[in-house]
Amino acid sequence: MTRAVEGDLFSESGGLVWHAKALLRHGTIWADFRNRVDRFLTDWLGDIALYPGEPVSGIILIGPSGGWCLPRSGFLDQFAHVIAIDPDTVARRVFLARHKRKSTKNARFTQEWTWIPSLFQNVLPALLNRHPRHAVLFCNVLGQLRYQKEKSLERIEFEINQIKMMLEGRHWASFHDRISGAGRLSDAQTYEFFEPSELPNQELLEGMTVTGEWLDHLTQQVLPPELGRRFMLWPISQYRLHVIEAGWVNPNATSEPRRPDGSRPTRLGK
Repeated sequence: MTRAVEGDLFSESGGLVWHAKALLRHGTIWADFRNRVDRFLTDWLGDIALYPGEPVSGIILIGPSGGWCLPRSGFLDQFAHVIAIDPDTVARRVFLARHKRKSTKNARFTQEWTWIPSLFQNVLPALLNRHPRHAVLFCNVLGQLRYQKEKSLERIEFEINQIKMMLEGRHWASFHDRISGAGRLSDAQTYEFFEPSELPNQELLEGMTVTGEWLDHLTQQVLPPELGRRFMLWPISQYRLHVIEAGWVNPNATSEPRRPDGSRPTRLGK
């Protein structure tokens, strides 16, 4: 699955076609996945609050599209400034219609929004310099780097390492494709587990009913290998499943991966 590029209104994963499909699926076959993403983001906020350090003043969303898999309330309400970067020309209107908070008299702050219609590689370095206290969230976008101009494995590894270097000393999180292929929709309802460290691709398929060849999205090195992460399934359609890896980096935390309640992550099973 490739993401839309600038000006592409009819891509399978951006523009009008993508958002029409997302409108039909986000409340049905995507519902379980959306709930799991919501819990992941809630846990991330809890982890940020658990350790003392510089307060987070805003968030930079990388590739949120129309925000179909992000919670509509709670998460984004915690940030005074929301910056979203996405090249999809249709995404801005859809995202703001679904997520932009209305000002109220009881609000703690007036939320500021900035939308940047661009590939994130073009603008992220400058934004990080301009907003040193903003957290960063990669919204299921890093697994799509392999589709940008048919990049080589070496180029993708280089870009991911560069991204991690730029984010040193900052709160950041990502949920991203690890592998994808044909499978059963019923697997997506029960597939969720935690790991305290890096997990190879082959182990992600254990216990699943899979057919055909599965695609490696080349994201095994996104998260530092010693950090905890969780895995879940996104049924992008009735017949195609994406294994999603989700985790965060907290610059204020100790090296031992822990949940927001202080406990060590453990595998729950599939």
